[in-house]
Amino acid sequence: MTEAIEASLYIFIIIFLGTVFGGVAVTVIIKVFHKDTFYLNVICGGILAGILGFDLIPELMIHYRPVGIIAGIALGIFFMLLMDRFLHNSSHAQNEHPETMMLLFLALLFHSIPSGIALGINFQGDHFQNAVLLGAILIHHIPEGMVMMVSVIYSKMKLKTFYILCLVLSLAVGVTTFLGITLNFQSIKLRTMFMGIAVGTLGYVTFYELLWKSLKKHLSLKMIFAAMLGLVFIRFYLSITSYFH
Repeated sequence: MTEAIEASLYIFIIIFLGTVFGGVAVTVIIKVFHKDTFYLNVICGGILAGILGFDLIPELMIHYRPVGIIAGIALGIFFMLLMDRFLHNSSHAQNEHPETMMLLFLALLFHSIPSGIALGINFQGDHFQNAVLLGAILIHHIPEGMVMMVSVIYSKMKLKTFYILCLVLSLAVGVTTFLGITLNFQSIKLRTMFMGIAVGTLGYVTFYELLWKSLKKHLSLKMIFAAMLGLVFIRFYLSITSYFH
């Protein structure tokens, strides 16, 4: 039990540092290059599309049954449609796009649940003394921090909102890591459903909230280039970080 708590604490700290680093990187980019947050929002959509297309979905196709994944995706999209309707009806006038930011956070939160459980299931005593593994976990969450910071800025939220979201997301992964270590999550059907929901929620926010809505309002070569830039960035980023695994 003590070992499980220690491992979960390690994960919590590492992911918090990774997401915060990603957010800080975005603020530096905005200040140095004076980038429009509208274009950064589309770039982040490209980054998330790349995470889905180059990393998450290919991994799922190898380890899980397509039928279960499709069912989970449908459930995830249905949940996001309900949340989208609720958030649009209750959004506050002083914030420009609060529903986009909240939907993005919910998608990342759902993504963190199977990730944490998988970390816990695959836990071995020496894993969390392995600097390479800890480094891989940290850099894997830097793009998530970048995306959250852009969404917070784009939604005109206070900066402290970003740090609260990072804290909650890190805590969620830490807790689910602990559950993965201590409880029996060996049911392949349950894990398949969780992963499908993660893809469905993240896909909805990526392709509808970030890319489709932005491109529909301001369709131009610059916008398409911004989305492609996000795809190229995450492809290059994943290629580099693969050496840490």
